[in-house]
Amino acid sequence: MDISAREKNIWIELAITGVVSVYYFYNNFRLSGWTEIASYEMGLLVRDVIILSIVASIALYALFARENPEQKDERDRAIESRGNAFAYYSLTVLCCLLIGTIMLSEGIVVLGKTSAINGPVAMHLLLIALMISALIKQATQLFFYRRG
Repeated sequence: MDISAREKNIWIELAITGVVSVYYFYNNFRLSGWTEIASYEMGLLVRDVIILSIVASIALYALFARENPEQKDERDRAIESRGNAFAYYSLTVLCCLLIGTIMLSEGIVVLGKTSAINGPVAMHLLLIALMISALIKQATQLFFYRRG
C-alpha cells in the first residue's frame, strides 16, 4: 500500500488523538467519575497525558514520518477543507446534543434523584465532543486520500 507523507502524518495524528483521549477519559472517570476537576490526582493525570502525547508524538514521527511532505496542491487543500467541514458539522451536532441533554436533565428524575449535569461533567462532555470532531476530521481526510 502506497502511503504519502501527508497520509502518514494524518495516521499518526489519528493514533495519538485516539490513544491519549482513551487514556485521559478512562483514568479520569476512574478518579472521580468526571465530577471533580480541581484535585491533586487530576493534576497528575493532566501531567501524564501531556507527557504521553509528547513522547508518543516524538516516537511515532521519528519512526514513520521521516520524509518531508511536499507542497500542498489543490487536491490536498480540498481534502483538508472537507475534513474541516465534517469536523465542524460533527462538533455542531454534538454541542447541540450536549445542550439538549443539559436542558432535559434539569427535570428528569432517575430513581428518586434529580439528574442534573454539573459543570465538570459538562466540561468533560464538551471535551469528548472536541475529541470526536478531531477524530472525524482525521478519518475523513484519510477516507478522501484513499478514495482518490
